Amino acid sequence: MRRRGLPAILVFFVSAVRAFSQTGTSIPSNDEIFELLAKAEQKVSGFENAVKGVKPDLDKADPKLSTMYKDAGAAAHVIILSIRKNGPSAYGLMSLVTTLDDLSLDAATASVQLLLLRIQSGKTAASNLDFLVPLMTSKNECNDISELIMHATLRYIRAEEDVLEKLSHINK
Repeated sequence: MRRRGLPAILVFFVSAVRAFSQTGTSIPSNDEIFELLAKAEQKVSGFENAVKGVKPDLDKADPKLSTMYKDAGAAAHVIILSIRKNGPSAYGLMSLVTTLDDLSLDAATASVQLLLLRIQSGKTAASNLDFLVPLMTSKNECNDISELIMHATLRYIRAEEDVLEKLSHINK
């Protein structure tokens, strides 16, 4: 009984290798993914530093925001660590893209909240708006790395779909 299963597994494996080698989509290498993860780690740390830099004012605007943003940064680090540990997957990479997009939105929201606080206090001179630079830089950086990871993820998904499509035709 076991001998009959082994040839079927070998045929499936050979078919999968053949199907994968015939795809036109280049799957991102682990090196490419891990390089993007390293950059994402830097951008998440930049977000956390930007939030720390405005925490006293952010707490005046809404005491919950600092904690929420700190937790969001920690979640991004956990996702990055998980992808490094378990290897890339479409699910893991999309989780990271979503989280980075959330961080970008969080930085923009923090900027607006602090700007409103400054307007209410009458401190709207350009010299009083320097706090926006790290937050807006962080917003843009999280958005940029998210987009790069999204493109790699789409290539990853496309390559998987190509293999599955080819396997479905081979095994018919």
